[in-house]
Amino acid sequence: MKIKTILVAIATFCGICITSCQEDNLDVLNPNDQKIFLNWSHVFESYWDGMNYSYAFWDIDQTDWDDVYREYAPKFDGLEFGVKEDSIAAANLFEDICSNLIDHHYGLVLKDSNGDYWKVFRPGEQELKTRDYYHEKYSFEDIRNTIDRNQELGRVSHQSGVVFNDGFAIWSYLLDGDIVCLGFTSFKITQNFNEELLQETMENYYALINETENLKGIIIDTRNNTGGALNDMYLIVNPLLSEPVLFGYTRTKNGLGRLDYTPYSPMILMPTSPEDNPVKRNLDNVPIVALADINSISMGEITPMAIMAMPNGFFIGERTTGGHGPLNGNINDYYSGELENKAFLMYTSTSMTKRVDGKCYEGYGVVPDIEALFNADEFYKGNDTQLYRAAEFIHTGK
Repeated sequence: MKIKTILVAIATFCGICITSCQEDNLDVLNPNDQKIFLNWSHVFESYWDGMNYSYAFWDIDQTDWDDVYREYAPKFDGLEFGVKEDSIAAANLFEDICSNLIDHHYGLVLKDSNGDYWKVFRPGEQELKTRDYYHEKYSFEDIRNTIDRNQELGRVSHQSGVVFNDGFAIWSYLLDGDIVCLGFTSFKITQNFNEELLQETMENYYALINETENLKGIIIDTRNNTGGALNDMYLIVNPLLSEPVLFGYTRTKNGLGRLDYTPYSPMILMPTSPEDNPVKRNLDNVPIVALADINSISMGEITPMAIMAMPNGFFIGERTTGGHGPLNGNINDYYSGELENKAFLMYTSTSMTKRVDGKCYEGYGVVPDIEALFNADEFYKGNDTQLYRAAEFIHTGK
């Protein structure tokens, strides 16, 4: 079965992209429309307004935005564009202001007089480096080395995979003769579904699930995954289901007020219809294990969150990044999300997500059922200890 056929069967994901159009309010202090900035104080005022209107986390973020104005507005007074020391001072102030925001998708880019990017602040990335289990991202070539090593050891068979020019990679194989593994570096599967090698990789994933006689488990590997399209999760997870799975709730802004929010909407995985499902066996008693790490963000951690909500689902690895909100809108079209003008670009999540336990883990990350920390010494020798821990759990139940 080709991926193109499967895509027709993907169910609508209730709620995650619910947004509120604010066309009627575009004339109200819209920072996107501001074209003239005389000094850094003007930039601060525009930035403060934009955040005040569009930030989706004001009811849980510990930053007091009114205190920010009272403290920092006087500090920007007198800072001029043409004075190098003033511009450096302004940049330092902006860095201080956004340093503790919990949105781990958040980014602030200051522009120079030519409109080129000058300073980039990613507070979430800085927070990750303070965690005691922090490690740098590794490359797909490093992953390939571990797969090749396991093949030499006789643990891996039936490989299929492809690497695209933009660095997106996807792979599937059979581990230990009884565990189906699928891994990918970002959620760009549906975006590239016309590519023959990608289709072969996905078909290999489905075929191994169907044809492995003594199937013991399935591992979905989103380590180092930067996120992307929601539909990819449906393509991977929905065929494994026999019943709908509620795995969280989402909401967004519905007004210019700081605490104007929509009601929460359920986030539900729906089983693929039998006639369109490429998986032809019942998997209710087969463990589905999500493998993720500190560098898994956005859909790279929403997917483990969803798998954990399945009756037979588990998450093994590291506490994830903590950037759960989608980046699918801007303040011109909605009440939240990205805004950009001649002075700066600010991008932030368009909605807030919480798990089925009612808690939002934005800025903290999804906590695994079983912790398996990255072992750099072993990994770069070709020994993937996190993968081995997932396989051990599948084989032993502990």
